[in-house]
Amino acid sequence: MTNNIRKIRTVIFLSCGIILGILCGKSVSVSAEEKVTVGTNAEYAPFEYLDSDGKLTGFDYELLEAIAEEENLELVWKAMPFDSLIGSMEAGDIKIIAAAVGPTKEREKSMDFSDVYYTGSQSIIFLKDRPVEDFEGLAGMKIAVLEGSQSDFIASGENTDYGEIKDAEVIRFKNAASAVMELKNGGADAVLIDTIMAEIYCRQNKDIAYVQIDGTQEDTVYCIEKGNLELVETVNSGLKKVKESGKYDDLYEKYFSGDSEIQVTEAAEDTGFLDTLKFIFLEENRWQYYLKGLEVTLLVSLLSVILGSVLGLAVAIIRLNADRKKKETLLSRFMSLYVDVIRGTPSVLQLMIIYFAVFHSQMGYVAAVVSFGINSGAYVSEVIRGGILAVDKGQSEAGRSLGLSYGETMYFIILPQAVKTILPAMGNEFIQLIKETSILGYVGILDLTKASSYVSSRTYQMFLPLAAAGILYYFIVKFLSVMLERLERRLRQSD
Repeated sequence: MTNNIRKIRTVIFLSCGIILGILCGKSVSVSAEEKVTVGTNAEYAPFEYLDSDGKLTGFDYELLEAIAEEENLELVWKAMPFDSLIGSMEAGDIKIIAAAVGPTKEREKSMDFSDVYYTGSQSIIFLKDRPVEDFEGLAGMKIAVLEGSQSDFIASGENTDYGEIKDAEVIRFKNAASAVMELKNGGADAVLIDTIMAEIYCRQNKDIAYVQIDGTQEDTVYCIEKGNLELVETVNSGLKKVKESGKYDDLYEKYFSGDSEIQVTEAAEDTGFLDTLKFIFLEENRWQYYLKGLEVTLLVSLLSVILGSVLGLAVAIIRLNADRKKKETLLSRFMSLYVDVIRGTPSVLQLMIIYFAVFHSQMGYVAAVVSFGINSGAYVSEVIRGGILAVDKGQSEAGRSLGLSYGETMYFIILPQAVKTILPAMGNEFIQLIKETSILGYVGILDLTKASSYVSSRTYQMFLPLAAAGILYYFIVKFLSVMLERLERRLRQSD
């Protein structure tokens, strides 16, 4: 049996090596000595977002790239959830945060700031039939905010520099579009947000309006790794050069001028449903987000189920061998603990731990496959274990009576019969993985669900982008379900 375990281990290592090799083509290898890693949240147009080709752009992006060009810096950009940016910097995974961040006393404890490059203000978005004039009017209301933003700090009472909001219930969202949708659906009484964003959303939605709060003018800076004074000086020097050269004014006109020909926040024409569809999916080739997201969803799901199958087989055999000998080993106990822990914790928590704590925000696709593979392995092991135990014990005894070893009996007699039970369950596991990958957006990976979020951030619409993702998920799952039913019928016919 020792030889069998060694073989299993070899297969696992080889499989992991192949998967990692495939995924490394989607990962960027960086050298901390030569490149500066920048973290951003690509769902906050016009500051940072993805263009029609899926490339990062926006005011923050182009300005920092112009600064880098002046100072001969090479930047490596990482898109991630807004509330993960500060943690990633504290962990040393990124050197700069470019996400329309304001300098606060709390943030100053863990990072340094560049010079100010933009000054904005806070505004309240409300339904036209339920107007709000100031912070006092928000008392006792449900306020939707972008999680971790300045608006969040103000609404929750952590920042009272601009006034105090009393007894409010704060509802936090991962992106601004979701916050506005919550207001429109009646789940929130108001949205507290940057004025530039308020203007955009109110142009897009005729049933809402906004009011700018006087005295809330706030600066926007690049956050820089604490104690890295050389990088602070470099960014400030580059910013000064960009302003003197006129590049800053050009970028400001490009992204914030309401009458600019290249205005990226142009509202959709309210001319009917078909025109709305055209605006959401066809303009700027935004449908390509869904194709790229679909590719990632299917690839991560497939590789994860392969890794999970190999890992699950190894775990199942080790535990079955311990049961056969009626003697628990250290390895079998560890495998039992592994199954228990993985099945008892949420997959999103596992993903975030592996991505941020183990991989340190590097190699996102590899981290995703490892996370889902480990998660799938726990469930697959029980599927395989249950399928093997479902085979009549007489089959094993018959094999041993013929002079076959335990390994040979398992390989030639037990497993072929167990496959009929295992395969349908494995098909269901693959279907389940496809749906579970919808949490990839928590670590900034563009899956199918994240694609809809990006489209929402560019069009300031929520329902139709999400509905499109839901339709694609349905057809994928439906196709796989039909194929699985055919497989089950063939297996029954072979009995």
